[in-house]
Amino acid sequence: MTNIQADDISRELCTYIKGNIVDKKLTVEPDTSFSQIGIDSLSTIELVLFIERKFSIVLPEEELIPENFKSAHTLALCAHRYFNP
Repeated sequence: MTNIQADDISRELCTYIKGNIVDKKLTVEPDTSFSQIGIDSLSTIELVLFIERKFSIVLPEEELIPENFKSAHTLALCAHRYFNP
């Protein structure tokens, strides 16, 4: 997994969200608002664990703020800062 970009993380998040968290009939795009599709606090924990396992990174506690959990895109940008190939 070298040369991972924020867009790659965002796509993976969208796929995970659609397959595991929300109704499969919903459209989940990188800029889809998490609040629009019913992502709650428990779901955000699932997303953090998914990212940490999938990309072998650790998101620092200080990054777990509402601004980083608006959409897959914002979460991917946050995660990408901690990705070290």
